[in-house]
Order: sequence, then C-alpha cells, then structure tokens
Amino acid sequence: GEIYERVFIVGPIMDGERCAGAVGFSVREEKFYVFRSKATLVAMGGAVHVFKPRSSGEGMGRAWYPPWNSGSSAYFTLKAGAEMTCQEVRFIPVRFKDAYGPVGAWFLLFKSRATNAMGGNYMVERKAELENWAPYGRVKPIPANLRNYMGMLDVMEGKGPIYMRTEEAIAAIANEYKDDEKAYKKKMKELESEAWEDFLDMTISQAVLWASTNVQPEEKSSEIAAAEPYFIGSHSGASGAWVSGPEDLQTAETKDAYFWGYANMSTVPALFCAGDASGASSHKFSSGSHAEGRIAAKAAIKYIVEKGAAPKVDDAEIEKLKAEILKPFAVYEQFKGATTDPDINPNYIKPRMFMFRLQKIMDEYAGGITAQFTTNEPLLKRALELLAFLKEDSANLAAADVHELMRCWENIHRMWQAEAHVRTILFRKETRWPGYYFRADTPKMDEQNWHVFANCRYNPANGEWETMARPILHVFPQA
Repeated sequence: GEIYERVFIVGPIMDGERCAGAVGFSVREEKFYVFRSKATLVAMGGAVHVFKPRSSGEGMGRAWYPPWNSGSSAYFTLKAGAEMTCQEVRFIPVRFKDAYGPVGAWFLLFKSRATNAMGGNYMVERKAELENWAPYGRVKPIPANLRNYMGMLDVMEGKGPIYMRTEEAIAAIANEYKDDEKAYKKKMKELESEAWEDFLDMTISQAVLWASTNVQPEEKSSEIAAAEPYFIGSHSGASGAWVSGPEDLQTAETKDAYFWGYANMSTVPALFCAGDASGASSHKFSSGSHAEGRIAAKAAIKYIVEKGAAPKVDDAEIEKLKAEILKPFAVYEQFKGATTDPDINPNYIKPRMFMFRLQKIMDEYAGGITAQFTTNEPLLKRALELLAFLKEDSANLAAADVHELMRCWENIHRMWQAEAHVRTILFRKETRWPGYYFRADTPKMDEQNWHVFANCRYNPANGEWETMARPILHVFPQA
C-alpha cells in the first residue's frame, strides 16, 4: 500500500450509483489528486465550527473537538447520495469554560459536584425534572444531555454561572489527613498536582487559562459551561451515515432493515463508513472508532473480493470536478485587482467571512449558544432560506493559495453538514434531546410518533432532499 499525506479530500467519484473513489488536492503543492477505488472507506471525522463558538474573536478557533474536523465525512457521503441518520443529534459537552478543560476527572476521581452560583446542586434540586423525560430520565447514569439540561435550566433562571466546586472536592479528600499536619500538607500538594496534570495531559490551554487568571483550584471554584454544538458519530453524538449492521447480530425482524450485505457499508454501494462518519452508534470514542474502522475495512475487502469490478470513471466528469474544486483560484485571480484589501471585494467572498456567515445563521436560527440551544419551526425555515443564499454565494469563494483553497472547501463541507442538520431537526416534530437542542414549539418527547430514526438523503441526480423515518428495532432483548 501507499500513503498520501497532506491531501485534502473534497468529494466522491461516482460510477453510476456506486462510489468509485475520491478527488482532492495537496495542501502544500499545486497538485490535484484522483483516487480510483473498488471500495472507499470514509473516516474523515465530524464537524466543528458549524455553529458560532463561545470564543469568536478572542481565542478564536478554540473548540472542544478538533477544529480540523470540518464536516468532510458528511459532505462526502451526502454528495455520493448516501442516506444519513441522526443528523439532528448534535453533541454539546459541558466543560471548563472558555478553554474546554475536561470535567470527568473532577466528577469521577475528585468526587466533585457542580452547583449554581448560589451553591444549589441542580442535579438534586431538579431531580423531579427527570420524570418528564422518562424512561430515559430514570436511567443510571443520567444521560449526558439531561445533565446538561438541568444545569441550563438554572442558567436560564438567572442562577449562573455554574461552578465546579474544586476547592470543596480537594478539601474533602485532604481532610482525611487533617489530624496529621505533615500528611495533610503532602496530600494537598499531591491533589494540587493532579488537578493541574489533568489539564496538562488533555487540554493545556485550560492550564494556561487557570494560570493567567490566578486560579488556584484548592482555593476557589471554576466556571463550567455548555460548549457550542458539534457533529460527531462517537462520544454522546450520533450523526453520520446510515450503514449496514453486522450480519451475525441480526434477528429475523432486523435483517431486512439493518443489513444489506456488508457491515458498515452505506446505502451507496462500495462506500463504507467508520468513526464519526458512521451514524447511530454512539459512545465509540477513540478505541471503538478504531475497532469500527477495522470492521469496516475488512468488510470493504470482502466487497472487493466478491463484487469489486474495476470502476469506470468518466474522464470528462473528472475534469468537471477539477474545475469546480479549483474555481476559487480563478475567482481570486480574476477579481483581486478590484480592491486594495484582498479580504474585501464586491466580486468574491473569502473563506473566513463565509464561515462567519454560516456560524451566525446556525447560532441564531438553529439553536446555538446565543439562543440557549433553542429553536422552532419558523426559525429553522428561516435558516434554510439563509443557507440557500449562502450556498449561492459559495460559487464566489476565492482563494489566493492552496491553504485558502482548503479553507474554502472546509466551509463548504460545514455548510452541507449544517443543511442536513436543519432539515432533520425540522423533520423531527419533538424535543428528544433536551440539553443538546430544544424545540420550543414541540417541547415534549413524543414516544408514540417519534420513537424512530430520523434520516435524510440528498439526491445528486436532481438536487432534491428527502427526509424519512426508519424504525427502531431492538437487536437485544429489552428489559
């Protein structure tokens, strides 16, 4: 095999309804790449910066999930015509505010608690709220989105900010040694080191923020807050392609709906997905995504052995894709002389300003941080109108070099992820994941009508979108 590095994959090559490879370009040289394949495995991550982040000027680009995850998996599978699932499910982690430091060690290792500004423990005070989301609200541990939601309710009632009581947690552990002054001081030093190491191991910027704001975790609490929404098929997200399940897990009831020949193959023949590209399979994290990648790769090899005829690729179609992908170069060269500032031009838009427009739309209309993650049907329909204008203007994106060309296509990918999300959240007439989003016009969960997978598909042949419900069939017996 051969590995090609620093190549930005833009989209699929199609042989009729079958995926026959991919096209992309080098982000270091002026080279255009065409990869023909008998089977293609998509594992290009999730999507970050679709929504406006909390830090939009100062600290711009700071995010919880990798900022180079720009929706490439979603774009690739959508443009191939694959059916997508759970596109309404965006993940919102609660993390230490502004630098997104992890909270897990504090809750699990230090046994800390989170409170509102008045010291109230919202997980205790709002326990009754969980019954409104039964049966899921009765599950142990409490689902991540509901934990988010209970804290958000306090914030919306003016009880913020929310604090991680670090000083309280450290004191509780150290107090076991309070009768031995030497042992007490030693334990306090150990706990202080562990607190800083937690961030230095995972999120160095949080340690920098603590240091720059004179935070001493053994003396004062630290703010935690809900991040902006992300699209991932792992962790507590679920968005991705609708893929075939493994044959050995199917039952008589599920095999026709959940299996079509090869594990992790999308509804497009020869197109396989893993990790954040694969939907409806949450909590994979890195180890599970790695395992899924192995499963998908083995299935792809099996497909090649059994059905892998050499792809037929139309050279004229390749040239058409090349012209489309490299167009931002031509736009910039044609119009760059119209203004003295290359970032401001009546004839084109640079990728950064394009991204800001996308984030503004999603933040204000699709339930971002500004709207307290709340939306409704009129807002979502307005989002689609504005996304249509943005898609028109994407034809006028301009790039002065290969780095800006990458930024252009990253933001086009984000835009397609955004549209899939808006269309699916509009389709699902309920609020199923409070704490990730809230449909103010359908504020309850509707198990009778919406205990289904909400799927969508873009039809490359006519440019039309369709949304559909797929049944939830339980592979494992339910209690």
